[in-house]
Amino acid sequence: MKLPSNNILEISNNKIDKYLLNPNHPDGQAKADFYIANGIDIKNTAHFENLLKQQATENDIIQKIATPYGTKYIFESAIAFPNGKSHVIRSVWISAENEKILKFVTAYKI
Repeated sequence: MKLPSNNILEISNNKIDKYLLNPNHPDGQAKADFYIANGIDIKNTAHFENLLKQQATENDIIQKIATPYGTKYIFESAIAFPNGKSHVIRSVWISAENEKILKFVTAYKI
């Protein structure tokens, strides 16, 4: 099942700059090391955001989980990185109940 086309995907700059691409973040360091090694850095965050949004709009939902904070949507697919390599990435998004806005939570290599 794919997301309905009327959903809006939002990615906070802080999720990218201060978490996924921050090698000094206590929880995000390994993710930052991976993304930076594959050509994603602070200079091309817009491209990275587009890759993540593309994954969520073009691929089937792998898992849909009801939580106290809303519904989590999980996607998995290969993503082509700027260094020419392709890796399977899992991205997690969440929406509040009855909302059409999905907010980006995290993405990591699986």
